[in-house]
Amino acid sequence: MLILDGRALSFAESRAIERAHVEAATAEGDPDRYMRQVAEKVADQVRYLSDPIAWLWDLPATTAVTRLGEGLGIDEAAAHIEDMDACLVAFVGGGDNGGDALYACAMMAERGKVVTAFLLKPTCHARALETAREAGVGIVELSGRSLRSLEGTPEWNTICGARVWIDGIVGIGAQGPLTGELAETVTCLNEELRAHPKKVIAIDVPSGLTDDDGHVAGPILRATHTLAVGVYKRAQILPPAVEYCGQLRMIGMYWSGAHTDTTPDAEGRIGAGDLYYYDSDERAAAAVPTPAFADDKYARGVVGLVAGSDTYPGAGLLATRGALASGVGMVRLNSTRRVQDLVLAAEPGVVMVGGRIQAALIGPGMDEDRREDALELAHFCGQSGTPLVIDAGALDLVPELLGTIVPDATVLTPHYGEAARLLSELGKPTTRAQVAAAPLRYARALHEATGAHVVLKGPVTIVYSFEDVDLTHGEGADDENAPYSDDARSSARADLTRVYEPTVARVTTSWAGVAGSGDVLAGLIAGILARPTAHNPASTPEGARPLLVTSARLSAAVSLHASAAQTAAMRREGRAPIQARDIADAIPEVLAALSL
Repeated sequence: MLILDGRALSFAESRAIERAHVEAATAEGDPDRYMRQVAEKVADQVRYLSDPIAWLWDLPATTAVTRLGEGLGIDEAAAHIEDMDACLVAFVGGGDNGGDALYACAMMAERGKVVTAFLLKPTCHARALETAREAGVGIVELSGRSLRSLEGTPEWNTICGARVWIDGIVGIGAQGPLTGELAETVTCLNEELRAHPKKVIAIDVPSGLTDDDGHVAGPILRATHTLAVGVYKRAQILPPAVEYCGQLRMIGMYWSGAHTDTTPDAEGRIGAGDLYYYDSDERAAAAVPTPAFADDKYARGVVGLVAGSDTYPGAGLLATRGALASGVGMVRLNSTRRVQDLVLAAEPGVVMVGGRIQAALIGPGMDEDRREDALELAHFCGQSGTPLVIDAGALDLVPELLGTIVPDATVLTPHYGEAARLLSELGKPTTRAQVAAAPLRYARALHEATGAHVVLKGPVTIVYSFEDVDLTHGEGADDENAPYSDDARSSARADLTRVYEPTVARVTTSWAGVAGSGDVLAGLIAGILARPTAHNPASTPEGARPLLVTSARLSAAVSLHASAAQTAAMRREGRAPIQARDIADAIPEVLAALSL
């Protein structure tokens, strides 16, 4: 299995953990101990992020120099940035998040920073405020007024002149969207950020982000960095709210990590409502193992594609390149002569005849003329239990394939519009806007309607996946030498528990949203599913078939694709367009870097 600990928590779960630690500290006579522990971690991160060298590392060197004037060297640039970053500003609310910010301000002031805290509420955490004053933090009290009331004053100039803001307005204890003066203050700050970008460091969550499912109901202070205290929160990683979190950094606490409840629910499932943040490059690289000494092309895996058409020829090439990047030993392509010629000109090792395969992909670039070939491959996979990835145009075939495909060996890879269309065809009328507003909910709905694994592509991609696990051994049913039949499958599954491990990928460059990017990802997923996987026959229930489609493998493919897009974009300093072929070409580069 993939994780089974470290899941993202709801705000209520996170608050309950914090409350327990605060109560324990209070019982020991030190009620602010936990708050100071958080503040110390925050201050360390703020110090790093406001350091001139760290600032330069956040930007391509040429960009940093250009912003400071042509001809400046890196040392001189650092000196200029140090002057600008010496002043920090914190926006402080009336709750514990504001207390965290005040204690962090005090620690930063003690380290020589010039820090000003703007108190946005008539009252705030008294002991933290006293500590901040004693440390030399400048205090500006607004007494509940909007920050906009300071425009044109020296205090407003302090806000505008600071290069780093600390967001301690409201945290995970807030309920509902911001209103009144706080809403106006956040709107005012966002306007300033659009005009003059700065680093904005949010403590736990950007202020105004209060919905566990990432729904945006009011103004949210847009952060460049969000410091997740102890564990990731669901709202930090789910779209559309993830857009406001910037770079997400975990600040570990001694209690970090939240274990999954392994008690099956009323339907015998574990973790159907859980969510994990997939942020491990090393785990992703493990899904593309280096071939063993004696591995030939068949041992490395063979993937079969029905991709491309005379209408959309490029999709066939891009899907093929994605599959090749997974390290398979062979790609078999079924397509039109035009597409075959295009692919062979670029990738002469691709085979254009049928034969044995370990995974399949249908759909990229498919038109009506390619329908029968796609159906034929899908039926073969259904009869043999071969993993099948259904993408793009082939998603329209899903309603008629539901009685044919093996759901737990099938992966659907729609974008928001395709997911809405498929759900509607399956009797659940859905719009694209609904999917975009709550993608996790609709990824789960699509799984429940089909039984298949779902990779829902979007600004961040959601993998809604599962494994059937023998909890007596703690392993999945993964004996690839065991016979496969309907009777054997039913017998094997009877003693297994379905464990869900939905994941959310890291945010990648927005340049990744380009035609063909999804074709590359679909090919990569199919290729990874064709690769050999380790198994332990001794712990496999008798009669079980290979467990080849797992959350670990699907999440790895998504992560590698996202990292490749980021790598390709950074060749142009992240400021110029990339194409789908650039993403495919960067996947081996990403894997090579991870293997160092």
